[in-house]
Amino acid sequence: AGGPPARAVAPAGQGASSAEEWPEEGDPDFSEDDYSWYSNSRTKRHNKLKSFSDANFPTDPDGRVYHLQFRRGDVANRIISVGDVGRAEFLASMLEPALDGRVHKVVSSRGFVTHTGRYGGQPVSVIATLMGVSNMDMVVREARAVVDGEMVIVRVGTCGGLQPAAPVGTIVIASKGAASCYRNPDAFADDADSSEELFRFSKPIPADDALSTALAANMRKHVGETTSVVEGMNVTACSFYSSQGRSDAAFDDRNDDLTDVLVEHYPEAMSLEMETFHLLDMCRASRGSIRGSAAALVLAARFSNEFIDSSQVAEVMEKAGRAAFETVAAIDLDVPHGKEAYGDDCAWHA
Repeated sequence: AGGPPARAVAPAGQGASSAEEWPEEGDPDFSEDDYSWYSNSRTKRHNKLKSFSDANFPTDPDGRVYHLQFRRGDVANRIISVGDVGRAEFLASMLEPALDGRVHKVVSSRGFVTHTGRYGGQPVSVIATLMGVSNMDMVVREARAVVDGEMVIVRVGTCGGLQPAAPVGTIVIASKGAASCYRNPDAFADDADSSEELFRFSKPIPADDALSTALAANMRKHVGETTSVVEGMNVTACSFYSSQGRSDAAFDDRNDDLTDVLVEHYPEAMSLEMETFHLLDMCRASRGSIRGSAAALVLAARFSNEFIDSSQVAEVMEKAGRAAFETVAAIDLDVPHGKEAYGDDCAWHA
């Protein structure tokens, strides 16, 4: 937000030459928020080092958070969370530009990417959350830290299908909430007690009911003619391999029947991935300030070992993305006026 940094020259003896300049916006190597501690060996330039304060919740002197490296005014109250950086770019192409004529983009040195523009006149951010519970935790907490007012977060992801009702190509809405499955390290220790459970299952956490209902309706409107939309429970695993029941002779996982056990334990479970449970858990912990739900495209049918035809993915994701955008844009939130709350650096009022 606030435009690109001033053109800078690397100090003598650093970078490719004493007169090397950082790329400007529009150059393929440009990132307006590239604050890594390490030199960029590909472009032969040194990055702009920033100091952080407050070990409890680190921020730099510009107010940028530690992992996603955005600040107040960079992130909207309505967020679409996706795992894949390419999917984030793809969905962000559907956004209307901010008042300065562009969709704002913040790229962190850790791989997170945040795009902010408008959809249906409402400010919306698309965040590449990457993979797993810990990354979702950082995204939700750091977004909450820089956003005033109520928030809504919808995950648009990919998943495995656990039951025949969710074959490849299906969109699963987590309207029944999500539960957690994680590998219990104590059960694999040399001195493990035989009573230790190999994998532990949590109680389900509900998704926001009204948000899930609207998300399902919009998905059916946009993809329903060609793609099945089902509602069910999500199971979020702590890994892609062991706690999702993928066998690997190189490791002791003892998980051959895990997907069957999951369905037995959670009869309404339809999708299996690595993020939704924690999104909903963070919403529950947010003292009522964040509403959340999720939709995921089934790429792998775990019950039949079938994988989706890759040529189908982009078309379905485009329609699913529009459904998610329409859903968050229509949600009534108590939010402040952007420029009044965030000043001249507000991305959607710039």
